[in-house]
Amino acid sequence: METANIQSVAEKNIVSVALANIQPSSYNPRKYFDEVSLAELAESIRQQGVLQPIGVRPIDESGKFEIVFGERRYRASLLAGLEEISAILLNVSDETAAEMAVTENLQRKDVTPIEEANAYQKLIESGRYDVQSLAVQFGKNENYIRTRLKFVSLIPEIAELLEKDEITISVASEICRYGTDIQKEVYDKHLKADSYNSWRGLKAAEVAKFIEQDFTTDLSRYAFDKTLCASCPHNTNNMMLFCEGGCGNCANRSCLAEMNASYLVEKALQFVEQYPSVSLGYQDFNNNVVAVERLTAMGYEVEHLNTYATAYPETPVAPEKEEYDTIEEYEQAYKEYEQDFSNYMEKCRSIHERIDTGELTFYICIGQKEITLRYKASATVNANEATEKTLSPMEKLEKQDERNKEIAREKTVEDTKKQILDVDMSESKFTQDEEKMIYFFLLSSLRKEHFEIFGIEEKEVYQHLTDEEKMDIIANLTAKQKAVIRRDFLIESFKGAYGSNAAATLLLDFARKHMPDTLAGIESEYNEVYEKRHKRIEERKAVLLVKEQQEKQTEAAETEETQVTAEAQPEALPQPEETAA
Repeated sequence: METANIQSVAEKNIVSVALANIQPSSYNPRKYFDEVSLAELAESIRQQGVLQPIGVRPIDESGKFEIVFGERRYRASLLAGLEEISAILLNVSDETAAEMAVTENLQRKDVTPIEEANAYQKLIESGRYDVQSLAVQFGKNENYIRTRLKFVSLIPEIAELLEKDEITISVASEICRYGTDIQKEVYDKHLKADSYNSWRGLKAAEVAKFIEQDFTTDLSRYAFDKTLCASCPHNTNNMMLFCEGGCGNCANRSCLAEMNASYLVEKALQFVEQYPSVSLGYQDFNNNVVAVERLTAMGYEVEHLNTYATAYPETPVAPEKEEYDTIEEYEQAYKEYEQDFSNYMEKCRSIHERIDTGELTFYICIGQKEITLRYKASATVNANEATEKTLSPMEKLEKQDERNKEIAREKTVEDTKKQILDVDMSESKFTQDEEKMIYFFLLSSLRKEHFEIFGIEEKEVYQHLTDEEKMDIIANLTAKQKAVIRRDFLIESFKGAYGSNAAATLLLDFARKHMPDTLAGIESEYNEVYEKRHKRIEERKAVLLVKEQQEKQTEAAETEETQVTAEAQPEALPQPEETAA
């Protein structure tokens, strides 16, 4: 190794170098120099000189030198007023120079834990060391090296506290087990100088307990498969020497959220397959936004339930004999179970009857941690709709498909209205199409930001043009002013655009003329969602069609079997006629 030969070469290359020709290096792991101790060293150098040479290497052919090690002696010599310093002239590569600087700093007695951590990290990143070789090189055990390496992950605020001995190494060791998000919260709430509930001065075990209690999540509260969590380093069961068993707590919030959302999406799809005619939905509270967004992106319509939906009854669980001390207790429990099950079946029957009549609507509800079946009162229908026959599953899907297409149109119209308000078209030529549009709307409204164009001073928000002001404007309109008025008239009128009404059609025509790229983006977004939903509905319709065909085949087979059975029966013998008396 190149570093191993430095000591023998160094003794032959000691020279005197002008301080003016020396500059510090960028790879020195030591970033903090105590001013008091530096002043004390400077005074010692004034009295006795520099007792140990620093290490430098030449910078190209410029006559300048870069410090390899000994920057503190260099700084103190500047303070002492020296012009030259004894230096070992080294001809080494960048990698070796960086390694020597790190190694030399690690041999100092006053190296801080953070400086030590950064130094070990740099040596490992050089590719020449691992934890085992570092332990041998510096006479440390491997656990010591690993603990120091963890300090690299400390956020700067907590690292500074450790540098200044305001928290102990043991406390820092507990904190660095967690991600930056938790570290930031711990610092803001409990380690800042003005923290109300400060943890400074607490023992490491207490800090570990409080972090787990206040900043991690109990995995047992989640329903997803936690097999991978059992061996995860972010599971508190694997972070502490002693744990209370169970699933443990999760310290990786982003991973926890991802595992939960993936589970919810997968289970929702299973429910959809099991109940193809039931709609997906979510409530204002206890929902998972990520799961809802993913299902929507996959083409499923997830309805926002603006009123509370009741959970579908849970099936009673039959008692087990092993759970009871006597047969009498078991029999009593079983009787209660039978009564509960009877009540459960009656309640389910009542719910389904009301669903069949349209009084209630069934939903697969996306919760925060679980997917549940829920139901709620259906929206009020008008008298004509109330008299219509109950729709078949196929008709319901077709009606839902129509509604999905309407939603795509409605969303497009809504977003287009928002975009038009931000587009200034006062300088562009008024087109014939716009001229036609102007006659459609009956009222016009000049936007306040255009008052200045007509020489009208700025008004309060609630003030509008008076009739006299309007008359003055009309009397002397320029071509530009006319265009502004007509376009403002249109823009104001477009606020009434909705779904497939005439105003919405004109709105989209207007946007296609002045902002085609923006409109194309809006239409593409919602049409893509519709196409996905349309595809899903077609798949569900195909499933229903297969079921209907199977039912018809079964019905036909039963009818045929009935006919064959009837034909196989012997004909009734004719009764003899009565003989006349």
